[in-house]
Amino acid sequence: MPANGQVSPNSNKFDVESFIALANNGSYYPYKTHGFYENAPSGARTKIFLLPILSIDLKKIKFIDKSGKETVQSSDNVRTIIIPVNSDLKLPNESQKAAITAAIGKKTSIGAFKPPIARNAAGLPILNNAVSTNPSLYNQIMTMATNYENAVIIPQQQLINEYNNLYDASIVSLDELEIIIEAGGETVYTKRMPGTTLFTGGKFNSIALESPNEYVKNLIAEGNAQIFFSYKFRDSKKSTISASMDASRTIDHFLNESYKSSAKQKSGGWSFLGLGSSRKSMKTSFDQQISEQYADNSISNTTIEMYDADDSMIQTFENIFFPKLTQDQAIENHLKAADKAAADGNAELQNLHLKYVEMLQKNDPNLSPDIEAAVAALNKNDYVGFIANGVRWGNNKSDAANSYRRVLNSSEMTSKTQTWNQNKTISVQHAVIQPIIVQEPVNFVSSLGLIDAIEFNNSLAIYNGYSTNMQNIQGIILGPITAGSALQKNSILPGTLITRIGSYDVHNPESYLEALNHYNPGDKIYITKVAQVGPNPNIYQKQNVEVTLGAYPEIK
Repeated sequence: MPANGQVSPNSNKFDVESFIALANNGSYYPYKTHGFYENAPSGARTKIFLLPILSIDLKKIKFIDKSGKETVQSSDNVRTIIIPVNSDLKLPNESQKAAITAAIGKKTSIGAFKPPIARNAAGLPILNNAVSTNPSLYNQIMTMATNYENAVIIPQQQLINEYNNLYDASIVSLDELEIIIEAGGETVYTKRMPGTTLFTGGKFNSIALESPNEYVKNLIAEGNAQIFFSYKFRDSKKSTISASMDASRTIDHFLNESYKSSAKQKSGGWSFLGLGSSRKSMKTSFDQQISEQYADNSISNTTIEMYDADDSMIQTFENIFFPKLTQDQAIENHLKAADKAAADGNAELQNLHLKYVEMLQKNDPNLSPDIEAAVAALNKNDYVGFIANGVRWGNNKSDAANSYRRVLNSSEMTSKTQTWNQNKTISVQHAVIQPIIVQEPVNFVSSLGLIDAIEFNNSLAIYNGYSTNMQNIQGIILGPITAGSALQKNSILPGTLITRIGSYDVHNPESYLEALNHYNPGDKIYITKVAQVGPNPNIYQKQNVEVTLGAYPEIK
């Protein structure tokens, strides 16, 4: 398990995106990471704080029916959507280090990690035996190798060396994780959990979205919903402030959010008038107030939140400013409110009170199909007045054990706010919201591992097994090749003359690439090479060698 770290104040955010990394086993895969780096004084090692990498695979989403069995997306009986989340807590390998250094030190990005040249035990590029007797060919291949080293490998290694010499990395120590799913502009799922969840066995539990409607279900299944992770962490100073918490502002924020949400809901029932998202709205208000009062120890691209704004604090606020009442009291209050609305000539508001009473009495959220229009027509004062008579408070399902609450009236609130609005010593934390990464496969093209080649067009004495005849041979002489490539594995070394790849003639680097494009990585094909045979160095023979094509990531 990598070491955990606390982000230094005044650190800067960085992101690595669209980089193709090279695993220790030689395979390629997409690599993304994000985190912070401190502003270190000259000559000091810079600390890097990496955030955990979280990703999902849309192909592995499961749909569970009401009996607990797995079903299909098109089913009308979906009770739960299970979204698996993969987490990566590892510190970077060599190829990943290059991408991080480019993002931090160079403020740029590199597309993919390039493989090194295949070398012999002496550290020189490997060559076939014929090259040693041909100084001109030897010089051309060595020049190609030098150019590749200078243009690709050395700059890449410099990035790795810079990382090893200048940076000290750790995984950010999280206080909390919050999962947020938005579909069609609505927040349909939110869950907060301790940050230590990720570090317990290195496995993250799946997201379980309960009772999705058809619209939300299809958005998620097709990858059109927005899934975010909010990473919460404190900086290395564990800062606290003496903050003023304005209760009336929090209530006003909460009522505004609830009203907006109710007015644009697309399904009837408790979700309009029940207030199950109250804690998220209240916490947002607390965080906004704290952010305005906290100016020190800033960290780029983060927001400030209350570390202390846990469920117990929010529950205390609810209990003070949204007192509980019984179901019967809520019914009685709404009946009285209906009479008052009738006396005021507001038939629409009267009808809404009566419809809500009917839902409460029968515990059925589906009795009022026109409730959406009624709520949307309410002005802000009507809506606040409605809540003042009592509403369901909880997760707002018809079969759930919900309590009932009302908002304080103005006279009741005066004395309560005087107590709550006192300064409080508050611990603060930073938060950064990052879209979750959708795992995407790397697109590969077939590869033999050839770095460069030399055109060949000349007459050679070709032995066909019976006789020798002069033939005009067109092909390419292989230049440097990469370590672990298909060419190296099959001992087809630099200096070798080849004329065909599979069914296609090659006579220059362009035709070589075109021939490879007809095949897929992993295909078994024959390469036709022209090699010296017998004791006479001027007699050649065509030979077919079967190879398995390698893979190289397609860089767009």
